[in-house]
Amino acid sequence: QLVSTQSTGAAPALAQYDSLYQQWLHKSNPDGDEPTLKSLGSGSDYAAFINMGGISCIDLTFVGPYYTYHTEFDNYHYLSNYADPDMNATKSVAEVAAVVLFELANERTVPLSATSYAKYVSDTVLNSRLKTDLAEEDIDSEILEKAIRKFVANAEEYEKSRPKFEDQKRMHMELRRYNDQMLQMERSSSTITVFRADPRIDTCYFAPSVLDSYSGSVFPGLFDAVVMAKDSNDPAHWNEVKKQLTIATW
Repeated sequence: QLVSTQSTGAAPALAQYDSLYQQWLHKSNPDGDEPTLKSLGSGSDYAAFINMGGISCIDLTFVGPYYTYHTEFDNYHYLSNYADPDMNATKSVAEVAAVVLFELANERTVPLSATSYAKYVSDTVLNSRLKTDLAEEDIDSEILEKAIRKFVANAEEYEKSRPKFEDQKRMHMELRRYNDQMLQMERSSSTITVFRADPRIDTCYFAPSVLDSYSGSVFPGLFDAVVMAKDSNDPAHWNEVKKQLTIATW
């Protein structure tokens, strides 16, 4: 969220907005204070990096009518004559990508937000039917909710300490340790015990659901196991749910 906010704030908008950030906010979350970020899923070439390597990725996309996806008509002629005749959207995407790369390369602390990451996980889980589905099978979800609250609190504490590392006088190893915590955040969710239809995908926090390989899911092993257990008449399937609940809170 942090580097996305900085880069879109510097890019020109395509409509009647002061910046691309304001346009993004209005289109994705008009009643909120921050634009909405979505989980990546597996819809592009970043899939192997984030789902198998635990490497943070970003997908820059303009949303609108686009009917040539995965066809021979998805070419420069269509782009320059119909989709983006003035190349304004294309130019903005390039500018945002350039600023993102510049900020990642030059900022003293890694410009990614642990807080927005943790809150996305929290909001997605707590606003879902998961607690109800587990309660119907007498499975206590409090252990997961407690772990999520701790995750959010730790992320907030991490971000509070960011300003002191902006000081050029800080020891190199202290700064390295701080940045490594952010760099390893995604990889820390990797586990070989996640229940997946595709065994190559081993990330616990975010990954494609077996029900929709394009869209991303939070705690996919847990949510997929719940769906499969509900669709099955075999009570033993809920043992997999309990296992995934343990993995998610570990």
